[in-house]
Amino acid sequence: MSPFQQLWSDRASRYGLSVAIPFSLSLDGETLGIPVLLREFGARNGILLVTDYAQIGPYADRLVERGYGYSCLSEPSEPHEEDDDATLLDMLRDWGWSGDSAPPPWLRDGAA
Repeated sequence: MSPFQQLWSDRASRYGLSVAIPFSLSLDGETLGIPVLLREFGARNGILLVTDYAQIGPYADRLVERGYGYSCLSEPSEPHEEDDDATLLDMLRDWGWSGDSAPPPWLRDGAA
């Protein structure tokens, strides 16, 4: 597991996020290997999280058509980099809740 995937695994455990690490997606006859799928945020099918836009760039329009959002984020600078909860929660709020159920209280209330 990469440091990026570990970071999202830790976030998922801490906040009860639904993630697939790694995630594979068949598109246009190719299988895309995506480091992290964050379900219930962003688009209908969740947000694909990558560290290199080249992984998804050629497929961006088709991914959106298929109901995925995407974001290119940096690898953590340290394997056990401290997470900034306020920044994470702001990012999740910015992406927006797309789950079928009610959003978690910390997302609705603005507090972790």
